[in-house]
Amino acid sequence: MSADEVFILRFWLEEADMREQLRWRAQVRSVNTRQRQITDDIDSAFALIAERLRAALSAETDEKER
Repeated sequence: MSADEVFILRFWLEEADMREQLRWRAQVRSVNTRQRQITDDIDSAFALIAERLRAALSAETDEKER
């Protein structure tokens, strides 16, 4: 059985433009792979995690079929 997927999410507010509008930015860190990625919004952060989880499930399924 493979290890659990573990992510660290860091959110912060950042100025989006010269009008001083704020937006959320996010850093997604995968503890398993030690990869880091910055996203421009909350939805993108969770989409990235969902993509990584689907890839892990696919790899696990392929391994079991061998």
